[in-house]
Amino acid sequence: MITFPRTTVFGLVRRVAATELTNPSIYVLICEPEAMSAVQSDLAAEIEVQLGADLRSFDASHVTIDILAQAIASNRTPGVTLLAMARWEHTLVDSIDRNIVLLTQVGPVLFLTSFDVAERILTRAPNLRSRLADVLIIGPDEPIGGAS
Repeated sequence: MITFPRTTVFGLVRRVAATELTNPSIYVLICEPEAMSAVQSDLAAEIEVQLGADLRSFDASHVTIDILAQAIASNRTPGVTLLAMARWEHTLVDSIDRNIVLLTQVGPVLFLTSFDVAERILTRAPNLRSRLADVLIIGPDEPIGGAS
């Protein structure tokens, strides 16, 4: 089993800030399925606070490469794109892998997914894999003062 470094939402957004919103960077974020919604909310808040930008979120089960490309092309303001992939989406990942240049034109792109789906992405999407900035394990940020 491959081990990946762990980060927090705050730490990830600091990494994105260091590379700026105009530079392409693609991250695969591994998350427990039950924590995906919380991580997504934390990401939206941190991106707004730290970067002054919007998180453009897409659910992989409801999007095609054409819809994704159109949404990306229509955005004129810098932002971060998040693709939440709760289950393996072969057709979408294959399309993204063949058209990876579309993703590298929009700034930071985050794939939020489970370990199993991340493993499939890494083994079955070589073009995407070659463009990754990092693969990280992420969870929701702890409340100030720690867990209650």
